[in-house]
Amino acid sequence: MAISQMKKIAILFSKEHLDELIDCLQSLQIVEIQDLRQIESWQKVFDNNQVKTPKITMNNSPLYEDVQELHDNQVLDYLDSQESYLEKLSEQLSLYLPHQSTVQRLRTKPRELTFSELKELGESGHVKTLAQELSLKLHRLEEIENELECQKATIEKLEPWETLDTLPTELAKFHFLKAKIGILSRTSDDYLYKKLTSETGIQIQELFVTDKEYGLLCFYDNNQDDILNDMNFVEFDYSEDILPRDKIKQLKMEAQILTSEKELIQNQLIDEHIAISDIKCQIDYIRTQVSKQITKTYLASNTYLTGLQGWVEEQYFQFLQATLFERFGQSMLLIEVDSRVEDEAQIPIKLENKSLIEPFELLTEMYALPGYYEKDPTPILAPFYFTFFGMMVADLGYGILLYILTFGLLKIFYLSKSVTRFLKFFNILSISVGIWGIIYGSFFGYELPFHLISTTTDVMTILILSVVFGFMTVVSGLFLGGIQKIRKREYGDAYTSGFAWCFILVGLLFVAIGSLIRQYDALAIIGKWLAICNAGTIIIVSIIQARGIRGIGKGIFNLYNISSYVGDLVSFTRLMALGLSGASIGSAFNLIVGLFPGISKFTVGILIFAVLHTINIFLSLLSGYVHGARLIFVELFGKFYEGRGRAFSPLKTSEKYIHLKQQSEEH
Repeated sequence: MAISQMKKIAILFSKEHLDELIDCLQSLQIVEIQDLRQIESWQKVFDNNQVKTPKITMNNSPLYEDVQELHDNQVLDYLDSQESYLEKLSEQLSLYLPHQSTVQRLRTKPRELTFSELKELGESGHVKTLAQELSLKLHRLEEIENELECQKATIEKLEPWETLDTLPTELAKFHFLKAKIGILSRTSDDYLYKKLTSETGIQIQELFVTDKEYGLLCFYDNNQDDILNDMNFVEFDYSEDILPRDKIKQLKMEAQILTSEKELIQNQLIDEHIAISDIKCQIDYIRTQVSKQITKTYLASNTYLTGLQGWVEEQYFQFLQATLFERFGQSMLLIEVDSRVEDEAQIPIKLENKSLIEPFELLTEMYALPGYYEKDPTPILAPFYFTFFGMMVADLGYGILLYILTFGLLKIFYLSKSVTRFLKFFNILSISVGIWGIIYGSFFGYELPFHLISTTTDVMTILILSVVFGFMTVVSGLFLGGIQKIRKREYGDAYTSGFAWCFILVGLLFVAIGSLIRQYDALAIIGKWLAICNAGTIIIVSIIQARGIRGIGKGIFNLYNISSYVGDLVSFTRLMALGLSGASIGSAFNLIVGLFPGISKFTVGILIFAVLHTINIFLSLLSGYVHGARLIFVELFGKFYEGRGRAFSPLKTSEKYIHLKQQSEEH
């Protein structure tokens, strides 16, 4: 239960092994590589051109045979474009696959591959050929969709003219009179239509009538074009050599052929579920290649050799050494670098805790990772947060429901590592919720026949208990702060800002106990002098530290912190307030459901009961999560924890869509 010990390493190798070495490190996933250009001791070497970063090149691969040799940013740009292309292709293909519900998707196990299998698939060129074939099919589908849309629009335009027995081109051949086929707008009073029919020298034949327009065949004298134009008569634009009804038949036959082709392609795509899996594997391979190429820019190289520097966990150092020797023999030199002079902020942090404590690392990471020479606070915060969260939710029914829900999700579904850890976190907390539900005798807002503390009659007991937990938290934080100062050899501050306040607060506790309970009145005297002596000693130590009388001001200002610590204790009354409010709201919901008459309690009443308690559970869990974290961060961490570390970030293989088998599984 601590911070994993790190070793700083350097690897020196010949340039021809560059890609092979990075592949090896990506498959192991245990080495973090430093960017040498960002290290001050290396910057001068780079500035003097004694070393350079290795060139990023990509050629001689089936995957990239359609492009010329690429260099540096061209490589990264090309890989990014390929990833985007495959992501888009994957999304398009998913539209034609059988629809999966969220539950089905979460229950689908990710494809498992070793690094060598992923590399073999990525470099085979199989996915590239497959993607080209699928792109052609999707492009053809898009063309068919567009053609069908155009045909549909044309048919809709021609359908009103199905009764037309002559072509507009035939009418243009008349010599002694003119004829036009077209549309006349229809008004509410049919003014235009009536005016047109009343004109002498114009004869019309109705072809169709809709709510908005008339379809007309007009015969008129040669000098009456202006009359039609004045009435906004729109001529039917049709240049085909067959009648509209025959054209409609032709278009429908063509549409049937296109629809059959479309269905054939769609059926082919439905069977491509393996193809989409391969495409997703290829995406992970490309993402891995991007990481690989970026890593090259972190290294240093001269004419013949390339070197890297990084970090590995101490427990994996010998394994790394053996693996590199097995693969590269004497052509690879791995050495351990002295990291004792390294800035603490530069050493990466990886927390190592037991399975019950590990989920609480979420809180530590949310605040800040510890420095390398700090202690991991996770084992300390875990029991405090476990207690606080349970006390603020405090319902046996809620605890059982939360446990079943989180346990079921963990067992049934394949979830990401972050989601899995989050669910494990709440799975553990559900036990605390259930325990405090038993203590308070609460089950979905109903009072159980047994309880240790009643939320209705023992409010003061709960308040005192909340303050006691607050007292324990504050004193623990101050004590740990003193220990932290001793490690830094700040002995005076360790006493004045840590241990002395532990004694003062304990003394004040003795005074409170002795004053309230007569048989312990001796504690009041002991506590009074314990507090006074340590308060005086704070001033004395402050004078010694300041080497003069001005230390009195510093000491008095330090003593003023008593108001801050009292505020901290008051802050813990939220443990009581949130616990009682959740129980009261649950009880009120039960009272509402109990007012339903007769059978309605077991129909609508059950539904309302479920909805109302779902809301209460959500609010209770949210309040417990947020306020519990607040108590830990402010009242506990604020007393001793600095948290200035950065996370260990080893070179890895992308696992967006796949699950990478570990090295032990590969062999």
